[in-house]
Amino acid sequence: MGKTTDLKEVLIQASNVTNGRISRVTVFSDFLAYCALRMSNRTDPVHYEGRIKRAKQIETVYTASELQVFQDTLTEVCAEVKRNIDREDWTDLFGDAYIEIGAGSQTLKQDFTPRDVARLMAMLTAQNDCTLPECGYFTLSDHACGSGVLLLSNAERLSSMGFNPSVQLVVQAADMDAQCVHMTYLNLSLYGIPAVVIRGNTITLEEYDRWYTPVYLMHKWVWKEPLLFGNGGYKSNELLKRLDEPIYRALKLLLQEPERPKTGFSV
Repeated sequence: MGKTTDLKEVLIQASNVTNGRISRVTVFSDFLAYCALRMSNRTDPVHYEGRIKRAKQIETVYTASELQVFQDTLTEVCAEVKRNIDREDWTDLFGDAYIEIGAGSQTLKQDFTPRDVARLMAMLTAQNDCTLPECGYFTLSDHACGSGVLLLSNAERLSSMGFNPSVQLVVQAADMDAQCVHMTYLNLSLYGIPAVVIRGNTITLEEYDRWYTPVYLMHKWVWKEPLLFGNGGYKSNELLKRLDEPIYRALKLLLQEPERPKTGFSV
């Protein structure tokens, strides 16, 4: 893969890695999924089994050299994050390439918010006299998150005002499109923002999948802001609490009603 400092071009090059054997839209989607799955599998014990299987499925589709390109591209993405943080720039890492490649869903009629508009909206939302709530952190929600550009712009705005988005902000994001969920999850994870990213239907509040960013897990946000989505999230959050705190798990097991012995006849 040719050396370039333009992350969008790096991502586009990666999407062409199979030279037409697989469409670049599919390759880009698989790249996003593979990176998100690998990150989740290193930090999230609740969803590990299902996601490790999915990651292995993707690995069977690509050659070793093609998967190495995925790895090299993720390395470039991480390097871009470091450069952005050094200059206090919380730029969306994937949205421009997603649009350029034509990976958007026609069915969902996606229309991504331009970066400048997102920054303007963030300035209007968090004005100069913004103060920290009594709980000690801000909450932010976007239920049509796309690649996460609005969320990143708000995090950038808070950072410019002297707040720390890694500690003083928690985010809930949702989208119907799995690619958007993966982009937002990767963006928020790599910039170190505590968040729960949900693949779900914002209208019916049906939840299909749930992604915890590493910082959300590391700082045990599930105890402070469990971020439910309609009737979804209870099971995942409860499993996370039980895995996170052995004493809590033991107490829950102790309080459970014991199963009745099977006697072979009904009462």
